[in-house]
Amino acid sequence: MLALQEQRWRALARRAFATSPYYRRVLAGLDLDRCALSDIPVLTKATLVKNWNEIVPDPRLHREALAQHLKNPRNWGKLLHGRWMVSMTSGTSGAALAIPHEITSVDWNHAAHAVRTAPTAKNSSAPKPSLFGKRPVAASFICSSAPSVSAALLQTRPWIGSLFCDYRPISVTAPWQEIIDQLYEMKPDILIGYASLIGRLAQAKLDGTLQLELPAVGGAISTGGDSLTPGIRTLCQEAFGIDPLNGYGCGESLGIARQWAGMDQMVVFEDLAVFEAVDQNENECPAGTLSDHALVTPLFNTALPLLRYRIDDRVRLGPPPAGWPFQVIEELSGRGALTYTFKAPEKLIFVGTKFLSVMEHQPLITAYQFRQTGPDSIECLFVVHPDADAAVMQSQLEVSIRQCLEDGGCANVRSKVTPTHHLAADPRTGKVEQNVPLRE
Repeated sequence: MLALQEQRWRALARRAFATSPYYRRVLAGLDLDRCALSDIPVLTKATLVKNWNEIVPDPRLHREALAQHLKNPRNWGKLLHGRWMVSMTSGTSGAALAIPHEITSVDWNHAAHAVRTAPTAKNSSAPKPSLFGKRPVAASFICSSAPSVSAALLQTRPWIGSLFCDYRPISVTAPWQEIIDQLYEMKPDILIGYASLIGRLAQAKLDGTLQLELPAVGGAISTGGDSLTPGIRTLCQEAFGIDPLNGYGCGESLGIARQWAGMDQMVVFEDLAVFEAVDQNENECPAGTLSDHALVTPLFNTALPLLRYRIDDRVRLGPPPAGWPFQVIEELSGRGALTYTFKAPEKLIFVGTKFLSVMEHQPLITAYQFRQTGPDSIECLFVVHPDADAAVMQSQLEVSIRQCLEDGGCANVRSKVTPTHHLAADPRTGKVEQNVPLRE
């Protein structure tokens, strides 16, 4: 598998060198047939934005052309020139970008999701198509109010998914009662969507405001796009009797890792992307240690060649499970992690991933959001499990967050902790962001 992965990243690097002015500069002097992957410079989002038109080989995919294409909602979910799926990243980790994907790259991702279904490769197989029989109904929550990745993946290749499931989209930005009414009409067997939204549905079922059953045989919950917290996992188990399956990806790389039935952890799609856990100096982290950030090299998307692209998620990689050749993700922190800039009174920088050390082992907290409320203040909003004592959790969090800020050199930053029954989702994406710094 590693030999295949190397063959693919070298082919991508050679193609990028041949077609991209940017890569001709940064790869000059490297022997692309013999160099190590670590010899290739890291590509940050800021560098990608600055050099976009020199990185992307085809002039039809230049930033201005893609922005113009996506201004028209009629183009959302349709292939550009019959060849590229174009969608917009959420912008939670910096500037929102229009990202083109070769449709063949999209197809590889669909195929990988379809055929990896069991604890071992020997037992895993593609689902059987059912063109005329009854297919499981999958309620797929997508962001339809923007040219999102979730909508584009469903709309550009609808016939692939329809071979196996009856996929029915629900807009995550629709009014809550409308979402409930659509679920009642669909009677789904499968729920697919943001973990934060699935958690809210589970909580509604437990408090009696949602009457929805998923089948014991054939029922499933698949999450992605934001963090599947221990609290949300507990809610799904109690409300639906189903352990949700986690997924991990980003707009620039599509699928990176996924948990499937019988697996305890997410497994990295190492034949589709090279995924590196690295320290602050871009050196590979020793096995079992938490990285400072990660680097991803999608292996099939030649429309936007990304070599060692930085994403600010902290990961701890583990050895392959028996029966598969892929590493697992033992720990993942900082989905959409953001940096806070405080003035208290001096300028202070605080990385949002530090809060994850407080929240990641809280099974009674089902949702949370850290929100900067002023130059020297921050508030933590949180939702607790129906059986938990919110006042007790509030007291514990006040102490933990205060200590976290002090350890991060922000002792003068004021903090507030507030329990709530519901966290508002971003009106554009439908996602509940866990870190919301002041944009200015």
